[in-house]
Amino acid sequence: MLSHTITFLCSLTNSSNMKKHMQYKPFLLSLILVGLVFIVDAQNTYKYSVDLTKVDSDQLHIELICPTVSQKEIIFYLPKIVPGTYMNSNYGKYVHNLKAFDKKGKELPVSAAGDNGWAIKKANKVSRITYNVEDTWDASINNMVYPMCGTSFEAGKNFVINTPGLFGYFDGMKKMPFQLSFTKPAGFYAATGLRPVSSTPVLDLFQCDNADNLYDSPIMFCLPDTTTVKVGNADVLVAVYSPHKLATSRYLAEHLEKLLMAARDYLGGKLPVDKYAFIYYFNGEQKKNPIGGAWEHSYSSFYALDEAPEKEAIEHWVDISSHEFFHIVTPLTISSREVKEFNFNETILSKHLWLYEGSTEYYAHHVQEYEGLKTPEQFLNTLSQKITISRSYYNDSLSFTELSKESAGKWAPQYGNVYQKGALISACLDLCLLKLSNAQYGLKDLKHDLGINYGKDKFFEDDTLFSVIAQLTYPELKDFFTTYVQGTTPIPYEQFFGLAGVDFIPKETYKEFTLGGFAVKVTENGNIAIGTKNLNDFGKKMGYKDGDEIISINDSPITAGNFEEKLDQLYANLKEGDAIHIKIKRRNATGQIEMVDLSAPATKIDKQRLNILRLNNNPTAEQLKIRNAWLNICDGRR
Repeated sequence: MLSHTITFLCSLTNSSNMKKHMQYKPFLLSLILVGLVFIVDAQNTYKYSVDLTKVDSDQLHIELICPTVSQKEIIFYLPKIVPGTYMNSNYGKYVHNLKAFDKKGKELPVSAAGDNGWAIKKANKVSRITYNVEDTWDASINNMVYPMCGTSFEAGKNFVINTPGLFGYFDGMKKMPFQLSFTKPAGFYAATGLRPVSSTPVLDLFQCDNADNLYDSPIMFCLPDTTTVKVGNADVLVAVYSPHKLATSRYLAEHLEKLLMAARDYLGGKLPVDKYAFIYYFNGEQKKNPIGGAWEHSYSSFYALDEAPEKEAIEHWVDISSHEFFHIVTPLTISSREVKEFNFNETILSKHLWLYEGSTEYYAHHVQEYEGLKTPEQFLNTLSQKITISRSYYNDSLSFTELSKESAGKWAPQYGNVYQKGALISACLDLCLLKLSNAQYGLKDLKHDLGINYGKDKFFEDDTLFSVIAQLTYPELKDFFTTYVQGTTPIPYEQFFGLAGVDFIPKETYKEFTLGGFAVKVTENGNIAIGTKNLNDFGKKMGYKDGDEIISINDSPITAGNFEEKLDQLYANLKEGDAIHIKIKRRNATGQIEMVDLSAPATKIDKQRLNILRLNNNPTAEQLKIRNAWLNICDGRR
């Protein structure tokens, strides 16, 4: 069409009026070309419209002006699975009343094609598609979507728009651009990593290059609580929704700024992005989600967490945020074909979760120790806990590559181990590299080199990565991967941590104060409730009853959010024989609530701790060199 129009214009200039038209030729040609580009874009763009001021039964109405379809029949999809989730979300299950129309408004034949697809006949005539979509957070559908990957529509309050939960694409046409138009309540702000094409008090317009970019871009609409900080080359947005104002963007930004400054130095002096958005939804009004967490993206991360006082929860929030931010390295920069060419409607996963999630989790904690935000002892304690969790709750002999490939299938119950053993694999790999390189080359260097080799636009082949790493570094690493990652041999932690003069102690007995050995249950109002099944002698002396709710300990108010912190403060100054006073709320025999004061002398009991990692006070010169490089203490800073 473009070439024909240019030919026609040229024929006009060759007419008897050639001189007359000559002076206008460049202008006319430019005008027609611009017009044609606009037409082509309009015909090859998904144009979505959503009105956030109209919510009906927790559903939004979606309207799509379709790109041109040439096939007579085509399938319209919402994703079955999305990157970074490692489970089937089946977003199509939340779509209702999907209809397709031609240009004249005549309805076209549509039939279901599985849980996430709709077959449209006479598709070459399709002009418009409409449907309603239900939010995932409180839907009655028997289908699990992680809250951080889901949707929530709270009329007049907040809209969590994880885009795969709202927007679909035609089979074979996911590389086309998407335009998103949101009509919003007055004063609402769209927190996102996307830059708006245009924005007014009541309308936001966004453009995404393709489906990958679309599904990589969460948006949260609400009245703004935002703070922006400049970290080196990057503009970082922190956006918060906290209905009871227990968390604020300013407080989070202050702590995230320290983390990001550390990340900048850790990654070589420059952040790998020029903009980033941390988007937090703190749930304090809706029913509690069974889990909380976060979902990483190229220029943002979205967090679905329970609302809590910010001073009590900030360490946990920063740890999670650190993990999600470091995903900009893996897998968002370094990843395999399965990730870079992601199939949204067929579950095809990579075998390298040890890299995508494991090394990212390791980075999230290592950076804080390496840059002085946490002590070596705190870092080692984190790794120690991961060993215990990994060996207590997961299959330590399961091949990690097999777990990765089947993390959305038969090995889904083992998926949580990617954050435990996955991080430990990276710790051991880091130490192994430092040993082989005489403390000159570690995991940071390896990931830097992999980033140069691949980057955002190039993938590695799943089956060749171990060989690539061995060729890039040391041949001995092939045995490490074959034995401990691809193989089924449990990692001998004493061997690898010993390289840095860190002792691994499988079990030791120590004495510690006790509150009675009760089971901790969190109530709907955020209190600690007591389970009495396994009370020890102190618990029996206190006289706990099942279901008691703790109000205060030694006159210090207790909630689920501050329980551990208050317990640490109590134990720090407690002496054996000191009185422990606990005020509890108890339902009596008539069903009425009463306050009861319980007390008993403080007592220490024998306890066991497992899988301790402890710095050896007499390391060899080689061990000390590796330790100093690993923990960044060679400059005398610590």
